[in-house]
Amino acid sequence: MSGITLIALVVTIVVLLILAGITISLVFSENGIIAKARDAAEKTNQAVINEQAQMNDVTAAMENMLNGIGGGNAPEEPEGCPAEEFEKWNGESDDKVNAVQSTDTTPVTVPVPKGYTASKVTEETTVEDGFVIYEGEEEVNDTNKDTAQTTRNQFVWVPVENPSEMYGRDENCKKWGKLYNFSSTGITPLNWTEKDGVMSITATSGIGSYREPDVVTGSDGTEYDADNTNLQQAGLDASATADTFKAQLETEFNNMIASVKKYGGFYIGRYETGNLSQTEAVVVKNNTDIADQTWYTQYNKSKGVAASSNVTTSMIWGCQWDAVMRWMWNQGGDKKTYTYDSTGKGNYSGTQGSTDKSIPTGSNDTYAVNNIYDMAGNVHDWTIEAGSASNRVSRGGDYFGNYDSNYPDSLRGGFNPTGSNDDIGSRLALYM
Repeated sequence: MSGITLIALVVTIVVLLILAGITISLVFSENGIIAKARDAAEKTNQAVINEQAQMNDVTAAMENMLNGIGGGNAPEEPEGCPAEEFEKWNGESDDKVNAVQSTDTTPVTVPVPKGYTASKVTEETTVEDGFVIYEGEEEVNDTNKDTAQTTRNQFVWVPVENPSEMYGRDENCKKWGKLYNFSSTGITPLNWTEKDGVMSITATSGIGSYREPDVVTGSDGTEYDADNTNLQQAGLDASATADTFKAQLETEFNNMIASVKKYGGFYIGRYETGNLSQTEAVVVKNNTDIADQTWYTQYNKSKGVAASSNVTTSMIWGCQWDAVMRWMWNQGGDKKTYTYDSTGKGNYSGTQGSTDKSIPTGSNDTYAVNNIYDMAGNVHDWTIEAGSASNRVSRGGDYFGNYDSNYPDSLRGGFNPTGSNDDIGSRLALYM
């Protein structure tokens, strides 16, 4: 009896060992349960990633269509308007620009105008984070950057993939700047519509009639740009009228757009315009002479910063400012947030304790995005954009108000162009 029991025990153990082996094989082998579960999990995760990517693409496409900024092709020309053809820069050095390679992961060829040099400072050589140029031909690197930043005019390259996002043409073929609102949910047209290639300005007078290029002549048509005294401050002669100034603005706007289309972008002043009370304005770090001049004076002095005839400098247009915002918004993350909520990214009320005042240009690195300083707060930056019959548009907040989230760098304000306040300055743009 005991022998049978022992045999049964051995058989049972053998059976259990066989079952254990089978179980282990089923669980741990290459085709086992764990391997299959791991494979299923990986496939599920990849499916989620792929689905999210597809959803992102669909969302982006829908946002672009809804916002009127989609597609990389120029809009259809309005009927009756002559087709415009612009020679695209071939990416090579010529008598006007040097072709310089950025240090982005995928290098970008940037047109650096003659009379300027591309920075070799570690943080200033990629387009993604702000490609900087300095006036003059002497090299700027990590060793001499501190001196160069306070003595040489500086600009940052703004890539524009689709120039048609910056302008359109109305039924009379006139070019208008496309202006935008920026928020967490998208970018939407401001005071314009476009259908079948024809752009229409929604309002041309009254509060909120944002538009460019255009003059502001007051409620009765005789003030501001209709006053020759103001126009002489802007650099025009004693015979200038609102009509001649409007024609000048339209020519300057068209030339800027032509350059953007040719070179695929433009340069923005790295800092707010300085030395405004001096003969020659500057775009350098640690300047404090950045306000207290009329719009007309600032408009005029902006033209004198160009280092040579290879470039044109001007007060920035509204559509150029919006191109900078769109560039940052499309980069996502904190840069996107910065365009509609500039909390902690500007000199606003309370950021200096109990003292509210403007700070020297570029003096706080926290207030820079893509190597461009103080777009959000410090002094309001005037643009050429018209905001009503009596105001020129400014962008961003100032040091008077606690405006970080309510007055981000994309926000528009409006000021009488004959005024001169210590919280209203301007910013330059440069193009070839």
